[in-house]
Amino acid sequence: MRVGVVAVSLLVLVSIAVLVPNHPAGRAPVEDTGVFFYAAERLLEGGAPYRDIWDHKLPGVYFVDAMGLAVGGRVGVWVIQIAFLAAAAVVGYRALQRGFGNVPAFVGSLAWLVASPRLFLEQGQTNFVEFFALPLQFSALLLYRPPMTSPRALMIGVLGGAAVLFKPTLVGIWIAIGLVTLFQRRRDAVLPIAAIAFGAFLPLVLVAVWAISRGVLDLMVDQTLVYNRAYASFMPLEDRITDLIGGFRLTLPTGLVLIAFAAWLGAVTTRRWRSPLLQIALVAFPLELLLSTFGRGYHYYYLSWLPSMGILAAFGVSELRRLAPPRPARWALIFGTLAMCVQPSLLVTRLALTQDARFIDVAAYVAANSRPDEKVLIWGSHAMVLFLADRLSPTKFVYQYGPLYTRGYSTPAKVDELLTDLERDRPVLILDSSSEGFITPPLDSAKFPTWTSLDIQYTAPPETAKVIAFIEATYVRAGTEPTTGWPVWRLRAR
Repeated sequence: MRVGVVAVSLLVLVSIAVLVPNHPAGRAPVEDTGVFFYAAERLLEGGAPYRDIWDHKLPGVYFVDAMGLAVGGRVGVWVIQIAFLAAAAVVGYRALQRGFGNVPAFVGSLAWLVASPRLFLEQGQTNFVEFFALPLQFSALLLYRPPMTSPRALMIGVLGGAAVLFKPTLVGIWIAIGLVTLFQRRRDAVLPIAAIAFGAFLPLVLVAVWAISRGVLDLMVDQTLVYNRAYASFMPLEDRITDLIGGFRLTLPTGLVLIAFAAWLGAVTTRRWRSPLLQIALVAFPLELLLSTFGRGYHYYYLSWLPSMGILAAFGVSELRRLAPPRPARWALIFGTLAMCVQPSLLVTRLALTQDARFIDVAAYVAANSRPDEKVLIWGSHAMVLFLADRLSPTKFVYQYGPLYTRGYSTPAKVDELLTDLERDRPVLILDSSSEGFITPPLDSAKFPTWTSLDIQYTAPPETAKVIAFIEATYVRAGTEPTTGWPVWRLRAR
């Protein structure tokens, strides 16, 4: 018991240390996080995502962020992140402890935990949806043990449904549980699999009821299903493979990817898969690799690999202790564990000491040059400025490239909707942040006809010219924002 308490305490401390660079002091939210925070604020104010802000994420992240913002603003979200990561580490340790013993459980838990910073930390506050699914994945693993009773199967299903509310592709663990149960129990698998499916259905029904009550069900389906289908289908196979290799590289500095593959191959070739947890990992690991290729190869997509990799690492440690003499095995584990912590420690320290207040300064400029009741448009994809300045956008298109420029989804009607919003509810300020990326055209009618996106998935439709023409006719250039140099447009005096 004492060993377990010490191990859990250390894992909680490591969880807190990993999240120090995510503390909001001196840091603005990164691009995606700014959108989530803005949507969460609308939720707290009685509004609804999808209607008041276009975004293609399912509402799980908005609910979690709204809870954090209500409790303590951005610091509240950070505290919730600590709770989620610490819960994942503790629950994961308990699951691994039952399957492999104290030492393998601790090393396996530490291995996935120290590999995580490269997958979700940036020079700004982050809260990627894959991060919030980690305790759900580990909780399902802790609950799983044959024979599967209906109550435990039901709870596993509820956890799977909750994971879907963050992202549909985060279901590798649950698919693996279903496949292993089916293989082991065959005819007797019908009841537990049905219980899992029914449990998964419950959170989805609750969210559907919420969406109906807010009148946004059709919008949620369009933005989260129709858009994501167009977004994911665009990537060619060779790009998916390249992105997958990039994920391996991200988990290489700690050695986790090498350990996971070696352990997976070792278990398969020697057929040492008696542990129920290992059986799940052997199926889930390739599934997670496959599911992570649906969409772009962003670093945070690979957070979903960590539970399976943690199991495989724990199995590898248990095999080392079984096959090697005790003393060499002990020293190998000590040096190996210390070695895998070096790069993450350096990364976390560097990011903890790095502050980037550019967008905080932009938000201060916006707040100083507009009233709280006046609307502000950020042309581009930096909705974090609106959130930090506590200003509303005149349109639900708080960033434009997703809904208006994505091939296979954007339509002239959507661009016309943006123009109608601007004509009806004219913002007092427009900041052109297009120079921060290569997807949004500049607010310049002379440059637009020859402008092209460097990303072939996105193209600004010709109707965008009408939006730019309206802005040039209705607004006057008022210099640039001092910190970023973004062009500023101010509404002409009537």
